[in-house]
Amino acid sequence: MASETARLEINRRKILIGNLVGFIVWQLPNLFHYFTSRPLAGWGSIISAIGGLVWAYYLFRIVQFSRLLRKKRELANSLNDEYIQVIRFKSFTIGFWVLMGFIAFLMAINGFIDLNVSFVLLSSIFVGVIAILISYLVIEKD
Repeated sequence: MASETARLEINRRKILIGNLVGFIVWQLPNLFHYFTSRPLAGWGSIISAIGGLVWAYYLFRIVQFSRLLRKKRELANSLNDEYIQVIRFKSFTIGFWVLMGFIAFLMAINGFIDLNVSFVLLSSIFVGVIAILISYLVIEKD
């Protein structure tokens, strides 16, 4: 049982890293698009599509992982112990405050630069998701 738990913990970490990389590759070209005057096309759209496919693949893996854990409740309980719950809470808290700081930053620069509403929304989602995933992976590694 312990070896299966360790294997699933490693799989969970790989899924989260894959999800993080896929999300970054998917959304980064869309965010850079706001700094250019032309629409997202060519290599940028290809890279974004590949990132979207990678993200979708790892999202599918998350669904598979959760279905596996629903079938094996005792294994799910060992993977969702108090330590992991504290890590989730801390990563959410860090992500929340990073997002609040980012929004305050955007509000401050909006006085000097006219920001596009779509850019503000996409960049806020990007920063929030990335902050939570990175903080979770960093805290879990300790």
